[in-house]
Amino acid sequence: MKNFSKLFIVAVVLLGFLFIPKIGISENSKQTGKDLKIAFVQMQKVTQSYYKWVDLQEKYKNDLQYYQGKIDKLKKDYEDLKNSGASQDELSQKQQELQTRINEYQKAIQDEYTQKTNEILDEVKNKVIEYAKANGYDLVLYEPSVLYADELVDITPQILELLKK
Repeated sequence: MKNFSKLFIVAVVLLGFLFIPKIGISENSKQTGKDLKIAFVQMQKVTQSYYKWVDLQEKYKNDLQYYQGKIDKLKKDYEDLKNSGASQDELSQKQQELQTRINEYQKAIQDEYTQKTNEILDEVKNKVIEYAKANGYDLVLYEPSVLYADELVDITPQILELLKK
């Protein structure tokens, strides 16, 4: 009896999901789900082509090199101290300082670039939404959730042009 109840619940839930697509999105399609204007965007391509993203990646690379230079200097200082015959306490303290600095640098760069990355992604998303609304699209899908999209519904080139402005 328990198995039947579970099966019944699963069946009801699945039937519910089958009818969800029938709920219309635009005024004209509320009852039938037909005549939806759907588009597809290659978000990775859009993002990686966006000049602000390219600039951010270049700045990130430069900052990584800068911090790596500081880390390399600290490592050299540690090795010099080690080779000079420093005590185990001094070496331990220097190694702890090195690890603390590495952690600080990693956190600083991660915090800065996570925020900046999210800002750019939000900007791209908002541009797609702006384009979709201005052009009467009911639904815009993006790469990871689409198995196939005909090039007729791919608005990636239009979004790329919009981002160039």
